[in-house]
Amino acid sequence: MKKSEITKGRKKQKLQTRMEILDAARALMQQKKKISLEDVAEKANISRATMYRYFSNLDLLFAEATLDIHHMSPDQIFEEVQDLSFEDRIFYIQKHYNALAQENETAFRRYLSAMLSESIVTGEPTRGARRVKSLTKALEPFKEQLTPEAFQKLIHTASILSGIDSLIICKDVCHLNNEESEETLQWALEMILKGIAADKVT
Repeated sequence: MKKSEITKGRKKQKLQTRMEILDAARALMQQKKKISLEDVAEKANISRATMYRYFSNLDLLFAEATLDIHHMSPDQIFEEVQDLSFEDRIFYIQKHYNALAQENETAFRRYLSAMLSESIVTGEPTRGARRVKSLTKALEPFKEQLTPEAFQKLIHTASILSGIDSLIICKDVCHLNNEESEETLQWALEMILKGIAADKVT
């Protein structure tokens, strides 16, 4: 097996473990009783050591689990976009994550601040990569229309142009309001898709 395939497999497994931890945390949170990281680890059927590699404290876990409730899962998004065209699927997902960021901006900013601080300590990526997973699943039926490299770059670019990170740049760096931010990010994605379409023709 190629080294790149092994690395990809490990990343996929890490994301799966992270989602299982979040699912376990939400299930325990609904019971409205005091819980610990050890309780979540037991619910998720992982060791305490594994638990601490993903979330070093309960506040970080609760912050992400709470925000995660507002996200549609990749499967839910796929159901919503299955009758849409290739381009419209991308715009739908961008709009979903941008609206989510605007509606929960304060909570997302606090969460992002905590996660960035955590990544400095651990040296490991601490995000759940929901945008990447949603885009990959939604665009899978069109995968053969692009080269593997172009498909992956489109997934990454569309992810960059969606969500709280891009909203922060628009508002804090470019001083745009919510409407201007949304228009600018959509325009950027439109230009990229036009470039891809033109490249396919030539």
